[in-house]
Amino acid sequence: MIRFRFPVLFLMLLMLSMHAAAQSGETFSFYLTPSMSAELLSSKGSFITDFLKKETGVSIEMKIPKNYDELVDNFKSQKTCFGMMNSQSYVIANSRHGAVVKLRTIRFGHSTYQGMIITHVSSGIKSVRDIQGKIMAYTDELSTSGYLYPKKILEKNNVKPSKESFLLKHDEVVRQVYERKVDAGAAFFSMPSANGAINDARSRIKDKYPDVEQKVIILVKTDPIPNDPIAFSKDFDPVVANKICMALLKLAQDAKGKQALLDLYGAEGFVRASDADYNSIRQVMGAK
Repeated sequence: MIRFRFPVLFLMLLMLSMHAAAQSGETFSFYLTPSMSAELLSSKGSFITDFLKKETGVSIEMKIPKNYDELVDNFKSQKTCFGMMNSQSYVIANSRHGAVVKLRTIRFGHSTYQGMIITHVSSGIKSVRDIQGKIMAYTDELSTSGYLYPKKILEKNNVKPSKESFLLKHDEVVRQVYERKVDAGAAFFSMPSANGAINDARSRIKDKYPDVEQKVIILVKTDPIPNDPIAFSKDFDPVVANKICMALLKLAQDAKGKQALLDLYGAEGFVRASDADYNSIRQVMGAK
């Protein structure tokens, strides 16, 4: 038996080498969470994609899913894809398709963020319970801060809105609350900067609505949520994945790259991550 060990080991190493070589010639799909306008995603995402291609030497094609469901489904249909995902979509993609997290974003110095429930200052809504029988806006059912965590707050308070609207984008939720087209809404919250400037979803429409901070108020914030992950499909070659991760870490040190991350998802860098980081989300989802 002993004389066969080295040939078998050699054969295994050869097969792994051939697999890596085959993948290196592939085009890897790079997905972005569709949480804002396609125009902004395309502009900033293209810069990041070009940076990654230059740093890794592999072919990468950026793609923008139509919605969160499509984002998750791509991890089944694509054998070699990766993406900047929202937290709940990652948990589902991991459970259904074996997606693997490698990095987690840092926003404004923190590796967690929150969701928030907002309303117009003139809505007459003073607490979460006042949303009973009113119109509530969410982003997407697979959004963590724009649906899952805020929805749990309403459920704990036995609040049932008369209507639920799904607006897909965080900035659209804020806009419709501002324009009083809905009574309340759910979106992401990040801590203000040291100078007091807001960094939550309201900041995305402040250029058009300078008084949004005064007109759109926060009723309640959710528990902390682990920041958005960078996840890879189950069969993604680990050598190539590591190259991409190293390039993303370098991107966050590049002045233009850091600005692109800030403009895209309010991110300023990455830290290494593990699947266990997202167990708190599984608990909120009711997963085992």
